[in-house]
Amino acid sequence: MTSSVEEMIQQYVAAWNKRNFADYKAAFAECWAEDAKYTDPNFALVKGVDGIAELAWRSLEKSPHRVFHVLTQPEYHHNIGRYTWKVDLPDGSKEGFDYFEFNEEHKLTRIGSFF
Repeated sequence: MTSSVEEMIQQYVAAWNKRNFADYKAAFAECWAEDAKYTDPNFALVKGVDGIAELAWRSLEKSPHRVFHVLTQPEYHHNIGRYTWKVDLPDGSKEGFDYFEFNEEHKLTRIGSFF
């Protein structure tokens, strides 16, 4: 079990930096609730560990040299929070922020990503 919100977010962002589907699935399972949901400007709804692992895999296929980083530690209260992140790409970096919800086991239950 993840011991803190900060660790949960670090695990989540680090999971995006894996290099194959099996590693994605294992890494997301550490910090992602089985019924968790993800949405961003390009995807209305992604569900569960398999869904987020598949999304990360497709992202890697499009940008094989991308690397994600946490920019700011999460701010949170009452099982909701936000943090900013950066992705390094061959042609530069992009920043974004995520709104998140989490359960008592420090597993993400919802992410709304903005970039």
